[in-house]
Amino acid sequence: MLITLLATGFKFKKIPYKLRYDLFSVGSLLVWFAYWPPFFRYATPMFDFFPLYFAFITAFFSLVFITKRENMDPDAITFLQWLSDSGRFNPLLVMLAVITGLAMPEHFLLFPVALTILIIRFTLASCLDNE
Repeated sequence: MLITLLATGFKFKKIPYKLRYDLFSVGSLLVWFAYWPPFFRYATPMFDFFPLYFAFITAFFSLVFITKRENMDPDAITFLQWLSDSGRFNPLLVMLAVITGLAMPEHFLLFPVALTILIIRFTLASCLDNE
C-alpha cells in the first residue's frame, strides 16, 4: 500500500524527488524481506547479498556520477537531459516494474534488475538536479 502511494506521489510531485526515491526503495526492500523468504529455502544467500549489492551500487553511482556532476561537459548534460525527457526511464514505469518484480518471486532476478534501473533513474535525476 505504501509503495503504491509513493508511486502515485511521483505523478503529483508533492514530495521532493530524493525522498520519494528513498522511501520507495526502502519500502520495496521491506516488502521483499517480508514476503519472499517463504518461497525459498532457509538461509538463502540472496537475502544476504542483495541488500549489500543495493547499498554498494547506490554508493558507487553516488560517488562516481552525482558528486562529479559539476565536472560534466555541456554535451553530456544535454544528452542526459534528452535521455531523461525521452521517456526511456520514466520513473512510474520503472516503479511499476519493481512492484511487478515483487509480485513474481518465481522470477527472482526481476526485482533486483528493476531496482537497479530505479537506482540508475535516481542517479540521472540527481545529475540533472531536476525532476
